[in-house]
Amino acid sequence: LHDKMPGEIWSEEEIAKVKAQLSVPVIANGDIVDAESARKCRNWTNADGLMIGRATFGNPWVFAEAKAALTGEDGYERPVLSKRMDTAVRQFEMALEDKGEHICCLEARKHFAWYLRGVAYANYYKEKISGIQKMEDIYQIADGIRRDLK
Repeated sequence: LHDKMPGEIWSEEEIAKVKAQLSVPVIANGDIVDAESARKCRNWTNADGLMIGRATFGNPWVFAEAKAALTGEDGYERPVLSKRMDTAVRQFEMALEDKGEHICCLEARKHFAWYLRGVAYANYYKEKISGIQKMEDIYQIADGIRRDLK
């Protein structure tokens, strides 16, 4: 395994072999997107920790879901869509305070769509999201989503 190049992808099997040979903590990452993939990675690698990346985009609840799975708690459910919209709007309000309306709206175009990943009938709102120009657009879209989608 010492011939791996920096940035080269390691398999779960390779991580498990490294973990067995080391006394320092080993952190595994890659394709951990939900409870099942977190459980599988930990069980396969015996890593001391897991790192979650892109799965957090529009889904900050993935941490709670993974933690519940790893601690044996069954049945964790993401908040309903209206509560997820509350979180999205709060994220955009914080960006507004920190970066101003222009940057906030540009970022919201990308981030807002992530919150709708996997939501049935969301294409209408995804089109609206691509045209966000001001904070009022964000509020109107979030209200529409809360009203029309479940």
